[in-house]
Amino acid sequence: MHAAKRNQDDPTERSARSTEEGPALRDAADILAREERKPGRLLGRLIDEAEAQAARERFQVEPLPVIEPDEQIGPHLAAGEMVHDMRSGATTKPPGGQDALGYGGTLYLTSRRLVHMGQVFLTVMLADIVETSLAGDRLLLSLRDGEGLTLDVEGPRLLRAHIAAAMQELRG
Repeated sequence: MHAAKRNQDDPTERSARSTEEGPALRDAADILAREERKPGRLLGRLIDEAEAQAARERFQVEPLPVIEPDEQIGPHLAAGEMVHDMRSGATTKPPGGQDALGYGGTLYLTSRRLVHMGQVFLTVMLADIVETSLAGDRLLLSLRDGEGLTLDVEGPRLLRAHIAAAMQELRG
């Protein structure tokens, strides 16, 4: 006697990914992969990359622009510290926080550090950043002590160019 085959998936249509983590994670990965391929997301990445390239070229001949500090960051600035960029709606995973969902808030790039203010207050000195890289639309920072930081922000490529310019200016 053979078992009925109703309600069974066709094995040729199953995802080629491992299901060790279970079907929920596999399905979430499939949804994320589809979202990544949407035209709007691709266009956003292309615009971000074009803006970042233009900024890198501009910073070779002129300094990083300074913006007026708002009431949130103003009291936390040291004498002579300037604000170069601000990103609201930033999500960060602090060093050692691989299991955390992340913390929302506003990210500031100053002449000396990155400051995340919101659910938590987090400061990373620019001198402690060893490397910046991108993973999709996430900005990854490798820090001097071997830790890392993940930033989910609008325009991560442009922010990366701003961080590089601020680090260059800091080094003199």
